[in-house]
Amino acid sequence: MCVAMPGKVVERYEKEALIDFNGNRVRAVSGLVPIEIGDYVLVHAGCILQKLSTGEAQDMIKLFEEIEEQ
Repeated sequence: MCVAMPGKVVERYEKEALIDFNGNRVRAVSGLVPIEIGDYVLVHAGCILQKLSTGEAQDMIKLFEEIEEQ
């Protein structure tokens, strides 16, 4: 099983995007899902696989924060 944390798109390039994961910025391939700057996405193996609503992303981020606190 793979668990992915939501990241926010902060820059877009021709076939890649820069994704911010709580301060860690990573480039990911962006051709599979239409994205815009400010979108929350899930990345696996260097590819953006899914776009999330802001609410979904915030719920997931909160859950990961709660897990870290334990």
